[in-house]
Amino acid sequence: MAFAYCCSIPLRQLQLSQSLSCQREKLRLELAEQVETLPLENECWLQTERELVAAEKALDQLTALS
Repeated sequence: MAFAYCCSIPLRQLQLSQSLSCQREKLRLELAEQVETLPLENECWLQTERELVAAEKALDQLTALS
C-alpha cells in the first residue's frame, strides 16, 4: 500500500503540472486578447494577469519539488 501511495505522488505532480501549463497558456492568450481589444482606461485585464502570475508561480514551485 505504501508503494502505491509513493508512486502516485509523481503522477499527481505530473497531472498538476499539465493542468497548470494548460491554464497558463489559456490565461496568456486571454490576456493578450484583452490587452489588444480593450479601450484605454479599462483595466479588467489586470485580474487575468494576476491569475497568470499565480499559475506561473505555482508551476515553478511544482517544478522545484520534482
